[in-house]
Amino acid sequence: MKHDLSVMLIGQEKEAFDDEDWIFELKMDGIRVLAYIEDHQVDLRNKRNLKLIQRFPEMKDLGKYVRKDCILDGELYCYDQGQIDFSKIQRRALLRDPFKIRMQSHQTPAVFTAFDILYYGSDYVMDRPLMERKKILEKCIRQETAHFSRSRYIFEEGCFLYEKTKEKELEGIVAKKKDSLYKPGERTKQWIKIKYLKDDDFAVVGYKVKESGSISLILAQYDQGKRIYIGQVMTSLSRLPKHQVKKTAVFDISDAIWLKDELCAKVKFMEKTASGSLRQPVLIDFVHDKRAEDCQM
Repeated sequence: MKHDLSVMLIGQEKEAFDDEDWIFELKMDGIRVLAYIEDHQVDLRNKRNLKLIQRFPEMKDLGKYVRKDCILDGELYCYDQGQIDFSKIQRRALLRDPFKIRMQSHQTPAVFTAFDILYYGSDYVMDRPLMERKKILEKCIRQETAHFSRSRYIFEEGCFLYEKTKEKELEGIVAKKKDSLYKPGERTKQWIKIKYLKDDDFAVVGYKVKESGSISLILAQYDQGKRIYIGQVMTSLSRLPKHQVKKTAVFDISDAIWLKDELCAKVKFMEKTASGSLRQPVLIDFVHDKRAEDCQM
């Protein structure tokens, strides 16, 4: 089993809708991973194909809960006080110290929710319609646990599920066309995100140091390979990962310090203005499984 597949990506964002040709499921705010399960051994890979299993040892038992070798697509996330916490899963993904990893696996255990299946045994199933893959996924999972589950979905009633996410202040939902095929590495419009709590990933191209000692991150997104200035978001210098600077300016902003290697950050905000800037932006955390150039408008 080759461990080098790429995930299929959501291709657009829309308002909630109802449609009998679509299913709707909750959107989890975590790390997108592929789980390769073979001979009861588990290999977790993020979107950049980096190995994660050593940092999430509680996932090593997933092979006990499936009927055959398989490749599962899903989300890895952590809870804090009953709510999914993006920062906690990001911090766990960066741990290197074995003692801290073991401690966090008990104190803040991760959950893996599978929503698709790419291989079942030796059968390639990506060329089968989504609803057939969902049935195969259900058959594949022998047992669900506190750390391993299968994503549930509803038919047609996207507006109903979206209203429920608003009541619970969840991130949102994902709409998927019933007959959609799985195309690794492609960004498909047959999967649509419908978000209640607005957030997005942005390239961090530089920052400005304030008199208070805080910093203002300079944000951008890419459009056909070109950086587009989005705005700035405040944070503390202590939160900024180690970095190198460069002299060449990216935008016409005075007193800015520009990053040699751009970072990626998840920012929540009230809304985007007509000019494309953000209202009331707040930094959630830096994203380490995504390249800055993949932060698309």
